[in-house]
Parts: sequence; structure tokens; C-alpha cells
Amino acid sequence: MKGFFLRYHICKKERKMIQISRIVSSGFMVFAGMFIVFPLSSADDSSMSGKEAAYMKVKHYLSKHMACRNVLTPEGEFVVAFNLEVAQWIARPFDKECIKKIREKLAPGLNIELTPRGFARAADRDTGGEKDETHYDAIWVRDSVWIYFSLEDLPERRSDARKLLLALWDYYATKSQRDRFDDIIAHPSNGADKMKVPHIRFDGRSRTLADVSVGGKPEVWNHKQNDAHGIFLIALADAVTKGLIRAGDLTADRCAVLMKFPAYFDAIKFETFEDAGAWEEINRRNTSSIGLVTRSLQLWKFLIFTAFPKGTAAEFRRKFISNSGKVDRHLTSYWSEAKMTSLIKRGIKTVRRQLALGGESPDYPPDDMRCRRADAYLTSLIVPSALEGLSERDLRQVLEIVETLKRPAGVLRYENDSYQSGNYWIQKPGKSKKSSGLTETGDTSSQGAFHERFKNLIPHTEAQWFFDSLIVLARLHLASITADPVRKRLDIHLATIHLKRALGQITGDVEETPLIAADGTPVRPFLTPESINTVVIEGKPFLLPSPIVPLNWAKASLSMALNRYERYVFGK
Repeated sequence: MKGFFLRYHICKKERKMIQISRIVSSGFMVFAGMFIVFPLSSADDSSMSGKEAAYMKVKHYLSKHMACRNVLTPEGEFVVAFNLEVAQWIARPFDKECIKKIREKLAPGLNIELTPRGFARAADRDTGGEKDETHYDAIWVRDSVWIYFSLEDLPERRSDARKLLLALWDYYATKSQRDRFDDIIAHPSNGADKMKVPHIRFDGRSRTLADVSVGGKPEVWNHKQNDAHGIFLIALADAVTKGLIRAGDLTADRCAVLMKFPAYFDAIKFETFEDAGAWEEINRRNTSSIGLVTRSLQLWKFLIFTAFPKGTAAEFRRKFISNSGKVDRHLTSYWSEAKMTSLIKRGIKTVRRQLALGGESPDYPPDDMRCRRADAYLTSLIVPSALEGLSERDLRQVLEIVETLKRPAGVLRYENDSYQSGNYWIQKPGKSKKSSGLTETGDTSSQGAFHERFKNLIPHTEAQWFFDSLIVLARLHLASITADPVRKRLDIHLATIHLKRALGQITGDVEETPLIAADGTPVRPFLTPESINTVVIEGKPFLLPSPIVPLNWAKASLSMALNRYERYVFGK
């Protein structure tokens, strides 16, 4: 069944179904661009719930408009596009001038503004001045670090990259965060408590950088996310190496918290630690989390124990070593070359084993909900900084696994992902549907909550995320390291396809009418959504952008993909 195509297209004038793309993949059917237009009745929504009214808005809109279209690219692949101008871009071969024009056109929509304190919100949704009930206006460490890498990639934004990273470092250096590190180092069993570990999300408007609050109390959240700590340390090492962070930035509090990370990772036995991972759900031994922590240790070992020429990185190292003598000896012992090497070996061993077993968290019984092979965040073994100790063959295996999650309009986080799956934001009027009591970004880290949300999954309607941009970056990395010219050409070919797929998600107006999101709200053109969602109306599936738009991580990833593609393929 895999690779079977049925093509349909819409005849706009006659309002009838002709051929457009429906793709069968990975043994089951998923839908791309099901622009099946049929009469849909409207109804009075005065007595409806918010989700029921949203359903009717979506239903009415789709009865009149074709939200997206399938575009055949010169690379021989159909790409779903929501924006007519973008559709024209991806229908032609890329050249240097084309990429330059695309970057110039998208620059306003890809621009990421920092808050006065230097933070980057997860999303800058248009809420009309009202509080964002989804809490996507909060600060996530992980998302912010990806934004750091995108800003650092732009010479004119490097001062902002520095500002953002220092702001994140100061969050880690707050007393509450340092106390959490100390508590777990002293009492490792407390690492099982998701609220006692160092936190990875907070309210950027809070004077004290406190947690996001719900009902006046800190929201219960699974902060067991070692991938966020690992990628922060990777960014910090990157900034020191490039001279963005200098010796003068190493204040006492910043140094004190930096010293704690290796001891913390050892206390929780990071190489076998079950955490919520990038998707913040049930605890599992995530290859991505273990890999990012391991890579961060590799980079800091290199920074501290490898000879540097004179320069800012060497000055930083001298001051760090000098200050480390003023810190608790137990913490200092973890900054020896032997101890860091030992931690790194432990991490590499687990990563290799789990890749050999098939991917992200495969070392569970196959019927255990924690067992997972394909997961989009396995790309973090390659980008933003490839894990040393894995061969080119290993890295290619990572992308082979991730490519199984490719769908017509994006990339799944993993198969049977219920977050933002079909009709997540809407509800057919009169249909009884149990509510789990969860907010849109509520905690689903318990098996009960995770399973409860899963029960609402409409099969094969998982959200299709923005991760094509990350695959572009990964493919370009593989092209840069391989000695095989055939593989290099294939990597560039696949990077081109994934870049066009990433561009296809960009929002656009439909027949001079604003595009709507999957919750029925209008969205402005040339924005990057978190994902493409499926809505099912009268049994028919349609694709619409997630209402989480624009997502700043998606902006950052697409910006980096465009810039690095242009540099690598065409030179700059």
C-alpha cells in the first residue's frame, strides 16, 4: 500500500470533485489537500458551546473556499501549499535569486521580537489584547534556544541572540532554580517529582520569573525535560566558542548554576532517566533527551580541556576554572576530564543501544504506551549540534526513522499523536463528548491523562508539524560530512523537497478571503503555524493551520533552513 497515489483536483466553477492528492503511507491512509467541496448547511449558533460554534464556522468556510492546493514540484513531489504566492515559488526550481526573493518576502513574518527583558515567547498569537488562554505566550527554554540559534545565524541579530541567551542563563541562576538543582543533587529520589526538578517553562512577565499560574497557583507541569537543559548548555557552549558570551558575563550566580549541571545529570542517572521529553507527555527513556545532554557534556569538555588560542573563549575558560575553586568540591569534581568522559560514555552507550532497537524509546514491551521508535525529535541527534560518537551511518539511520513520519502537509511528532489531532479545537453540535478537563496546553504526563486524550483521536488525523525545516538542516549536515558524491546529491535533493514542504505550510489568503485556522478563527497571511491540523466535517477530512500561529520555533527553524540552504547550495 505504501506509495500508492490517487489524484484528485477541484473544479472551482462547477463545485464538483475531480482529482486531488490522497496518499496512502506507512500502511494506513492519511489525507492531503482533501478539497472536496459540497453544500454545507449553516445553523444558528446562539445556543452552542464555543467548540460547536467553531465547528459551524469551519463548516461554512469550507463550503465556500479551498484552503490549500497540491503543487507538483520539479523534484517530482506533490507539496501542499496554503499560500498562492508560495505555491508559485515551490512549483519552480530553486536558484540563488529565487531563495533571496523568498527570504526578503518572508523576512517580516519570520522576524522574532524579544521582550524588554530579552526573552522570546513561544508564540506571538493575535489575541486582540486578551490573555492567551493557551499559555503559548509563556517562555519555554527549549523553544528559546532554537530561537537563539536562528538569531545567531543572522549577523544583524547576533546581539539579540546574546541578549536572549543571557536572559535564559539568568533564569537558571535564580535562587529557586539553583535550589532545585541542589535539592536533587542532595536527594536524587526527588528527581521523580516533576515539580521539584529544575523548571523549563515560566512566565516571562513575572518579576521573579515564576511559573505560569492557573487560578492564582503555579500550574502543575512536567518539568522533567532534560532535552531542554541539554540544548541550553549546547547553546551556551556555542556562544562562548563564538565570542558572543565572554568572561565578563560569568557572574557569581551564573557560574554557580553552570557548575551544578553535571552533578545533577549524574544524580538522576540521565542515561536511564525517564523524562517527558520535547513533547512534554508521559515519562520515557528518550533517546533525544539523553543525546542532547551527552552532546552538551561533549562541548563543555572540549571547551574546558582543549587548548584554545588566545581569545574570548580562552579568557572565559580561565575565569571559569578560577571561579570553580570557590564552589563546593563535590560540584567541582564533576568538572574533571575523567568524570566528564565517564558521563559522556554512559550517554553514548544508551543512545547507541536505543538506536539499534529502533529509535526514541524502544526499550519497553511493544504494547507499553512508552514504547516508541519513530519520533521527530530524533533529529536533535544531528541538529543543532551533531552528537559525536555516532557514525554517518548512524545519523542516516536517524533520518530514515524520522522520514517514516512524513505526511502530505508536515511531519508527525509520532504516530497516534492525539495532541491537535482531528477536530481537536471544534465539536460537532449535539455530539456528546467527554471533556478531560485539560487546557489546550494542560499537563498530560500521567498515563491516565495521556490515555484520556488519546481516546479522542480520530484515526490517521494526527497534526502535521513544522519539522520539515529541521530535516532540511539535518540533510545539509549529512551532505557536508559525506565523502560519497551520490549521497551528497541525494541529501541536497531531499533538503530541497523538505524546504518546499516547510514553505507550503505558510498561511495565505484564499480568494481574497482570510484563511482560517482549525478553530475557525481567521489568520493573517505569511505566518508559520505550529502544525497543520485535520478537521473532519460530515465525514470528510480537510487541512487547516493550527490556531497556534505564528509559532516562534517554526519561524526560527524556517529562517535557519532558508539561510543555510542558500549558503550551502549556492554560496553567499
